[in-house]
Amino acid sequence: MKRAIPWLAGVLSLGCLTLAYRSAQEKAEVVRNAQAGAQAAREAQKRIADLEQQLSALKGAKAEADRQISQLATGSPSQKTQAEHAGTGPRFVHISDIIREHPEYEALYEKRIRRNIDRMYGNGLNSLNLTPDQLSQLKNLLAERQMADNDAGQAAEAAGLQPGSAAWQAAMTQASADVEHQLSSILGSNADALLAQLQMKASIQMQVQNTYAPDFADAGIALTPEEANGLAQAMADANYTGKDTSTRPPNYNVPDPTTNLSLHDNRIIANAAPILTPAQIQLLTTDQAENEQLSAIEKQYYSGGNVIIVP
Repeated sequence: MKRAIPWLAGVLSLGCLTLAYRSAQEKAEVVRNAQAGAQAAREAQKRIADLEQQLSALKGAKAEADRQISQLATGSPSQKTQAEHAGTGPRFVHISDIIREHPEYEALYEKRIRRNIDRMYGNGLNSLNLTPDQLSQLKNLLAERQMADNDAGQAAEAAGLQPGSAAWQAAMTQASADVEHQLSSILGSNADALLAQLQMKASIQMQVQNTYAPDFADAGIALTPEEANGLAQAMADANYTGKDTSTRPPNYNVPDPTTNLSLHDNRIIANAAPILTPAQIQLLTTDQAENEQLSAIEKQYYSGGNVIIVP
């Protein structure tokens, strides 16, 4: 069993990386929301939550494997030899360790995160009417928050806190308190809600570009740039991310069994009606209903726990 631990850690680490990559992709493309069973951006939120829950569970398992590896490393010489040669999985290297050994890496890594910030929010940050200095500071703070989250997560796991637990969440909140305060000074007290809305809008724009636009083009009723932007806005207006959910109608995300459309779907269609042609609205309605069917079928498989549907 001890010989298998490093191999297991390697597999878990690879699983973490795979899920993180898939989660990032699906945030960009906004795929189906399995839990709510709704379309568009709402569907993506659930799918992303599913992936991140699985990622959190794998991180916890990997942390336990790392702990056992550490125990082996302090054992007898024969135990160390077994651990060193037990598997061929990847070696775990933390960002903080690289920065400690190569201080110049920090600025390069932060620049990489800064690029990810631009992709994550699209042109949404530019719509906030901030001065150039404020906009630059905002992007720096968002990058700093992500780096702080990485460091805090590593420290919390090293302290034995289970990822996703109340203690783990409290440690993460405390670590980001200063950055959150600075973000609020720029964006106001509803900074998190505003950023969530901007991120969802960027994700919806990606979905319209990568999912809806090809469908419309294949049907010979391609979206113009104005129609694509209008459809993205219609979907964003129907979405409750970062908004007051107390005004959301009951069963908002539950599809009608006869039409396969939820109130959320119908609101998207109604919002888009003044922008799209009747033929485009018909195709949008079909897409919404079919996506609800896909989501309902896949939801049956997600209910069993940590499940990833693969080709």
